[in-house]
Amino acid sequence: MKILILRCLSLVLAILAIGVVLHAAEPATASTRAADIVAGHADEGGFNVVGEIFSWGMSPLWVCSIILFAFVIERFRSLKPDNVIDPALIERVCALAVEGKIDVAQQECAANSTVLGKAWAQGLTEFRLGGTSLVEALTTATVLHLKPLKRNLAGIATIGVICPLFGLLGTIIGMIITFTHISIAGGANKSAIAGGIAFALVKTAGGLVVAIPAIVMGRYFQARLTALADLAEAGINRVNHRYIHGKAAPVETTRAPSVSRAADHLVAATVRA
Repeated sequence: MKILILRCLSLVLAILAIGVVLHAAEPATASTRAADIVAGHADEGGFNVVGEIFSWGMSPLWVCSIILFAFVIERFRSLKPDNVIDPALIERVCALAVEGKIDVAQQECAANSTVLGKAWAQGLTEFRLGGTSLVEALTTATVLHLKPLKRNLAGIATIGVICPLFGLLGTIIGMIITFTHISIAGGANKSAIAGGIAFALVKTAGGLVVAIPAIVMGRYFQARLTALADLAEAGINRVNHRYIHGKAAPVETTRAPSVSRAADHLVAATVRA
């Protein structure tokens, strides 16, 4: 994960370097003429949106966007259902639980590469040692193994919160530039005012462009994790039900002949009478 983030940061630097070249070729952007606006002699050139997007003032948003991209890719890989839960394993453990073969079920789970397989292997081992019920052992182990799946979700949520603040900071800076020009010039130069407002709006838009996907993807991954946890809980309940049913079945079969013999004795006694 660290290597992926470092590669993404290198990509950010490369993008910003390209932006500097484009920005240097277009002298009429808001960031390059910010000093001119403050000095009161802004040029009359048009505002270059592309150059402003790739300017150094947007670097915090670029960094956040690339880190967000890295987090999203990592979460998509980690939260694949096939990597977390194997339905065939659940069916196999249920079948072994009916037969009371907990040791074999533990070996099946240990050989499985999914998160749930490793969790149930630990839970079944603890259950075999005694002192805890099957449901409690499997539930505790599953919760502990699902916790790492929350990794980077807090980072995605943080990006969704701070990016609008970066955009707001850019908006404030743009408005400061605009009103500073008005104060120094003693009048309203439409070109300078438009440049300052455009500078502010680009930063605001950039913050929202990064924050909205971060919020959406954070909610999406949280919902996926909740769904996987629900599937794991349902599997635990099935295994426990099958295990209890398997333990109760031999008792019923041993009681049945005794009940039948008692009935036969009762019938025979009635006939003799």
